[in-house]
Amino acid sequence: MRRLLPGRSGTVWYVLADAAALIVFVLIGIGGHRAGTVEGFLRNTVPLLGVWFVVAWLAHTYRRPGWRSLLRNWIVAVPVGLLVRTLIVESPKGGKILVFIAVGLAFTLLLLVLGRLLARLLSRAR
Repeated sequence: MRRLLPGRSGTVWYVLADAAALIVFVLIGIGGHRAGTVEGFLRNTVPLLGVWFVVAWLAHTYRRPGWRSLLRNWIVAVPVGLLVRTLIVESPKGGKILVFIAVGLAFTLLLLVLGRLLARLLSRAR
């Protein structure tokens, strides 16, 4: 695991917190739209998490996990992940895509920040 997650020993908490934050975002979204099937969960989660961790790998987000690396990853991965998800789900369409991405950016940032604060507490408690 150390080779996959270079950096400080608490890095795994940041990876888990980021993944959990994005999963919570998806769960809130599909719950609000009554799309709570396993297929719906996967169609919404896999693109977002996939893009998140590809960007994180390319940008070395978890080498030195901090606010700056989180924001760099977030501003690229979330819109791209949501666009990939939109292509798969075929919704929303038209101008609603911009609203969807704006809302997605706002809520994922809130959840990611909360998750990172929790990860910071957990990594220091170890």
